[in-house]
Amino acid sequence: MSINISSCDTLCYKGSAKYNEDIVGVTPWGAWVLDGATGLNNKNLVCKESDAKWYVNWWNKYLYENINKEKTLKEIMIEGIKNIKLEYYSKTEKSKIEKLDTPSSSISIIKYRDNIIEYLLLGDCSLHMKIGENTHIIKDRTICKLDKIVYDEMENLDNLSKLSFEEIKTSVMQTIINNRLKKNTENGYWILEFEEKAIEKAIYGEIKVNQPIDILMASDGFSCISDRYNLINEYNLLDCAINDGIGVIYSKLRSVEEDDFKTIKFPRFKVKDDSSCVYLNLD
Repeated sequence: MSINISSCDTLCYKGSAKYNEDIVGVTPWGAWVLDGATGLNNKNLVCKESDAKWYVNWWNKYLYENINKEKTLKEIMIEGIKNIKLEYYSKTEKSKIEKLDTPSSSISIIKYRDNIIEYLLLGDCSLHMKIGENTHIIKDRTICKLDKIVYDEMENLDNLSKLSFEEIKTSVMQTIINNRLKKNTENGYWILEFEEKAIEKAIYGEIKVNQPIDILMASDGFSCISDRYNLINEYNLLDCAINDGIGVIYSKLRSVEEDDFKTIKFPRFKVKDDSSCVYLNLD
């Protein structure tokens, strides 16, 4: 059996920051969600708007042009890292780039061939799959654990309710920096950046498809409705997408954030994060 897309829905909305650093893509050969992160030194070295926006747009274009090739997902991603690394450093002075300067991205990506779905994940993007009555969730929780250290620190700040969002974030910035310095290290987390080794450390696998399958791929700015705000059980998120639509989920998500605009109930890095999702029904 060959894989066909019988139903598809996507969303990719900007959060409270100036630019959207998420992007999504769907083709007859695969789909992906990218959640970019700009460096923490408040520098943009390759793009006036946002280095992370440049980074995810580069990958989006590259994947549209290459996901149909007769190569494995790992081979396509490693080739992409080689190419983007050359382009990035050709636009910058390499000697002046620090580890906190470089853009990176979480990614959830699938590629289909015949009756096989290949998947690869880096960072905290997620992949939900429903085959028959069974729901499977694939996600690297490492960044979530590091984020929780920051959230706990935020919650323990004196006079939390009287602080502005910027004051809260400034108070914990050193911990945020310490976490970011752990990217692509054995004792830290693995992310899509300029390290080919990260692809070997990614969550990777193949699924044989012999019946219809529902798939939800999301950035953490969408999946947080389950694993941060606890409004929808994580294992019910895909069912909600099937029954209600991802737009309804997104509306509920933004309502929670607007009600907690001071980030007191749910400490977080942005008042509203960029939010992205791809829903597919394949048969």
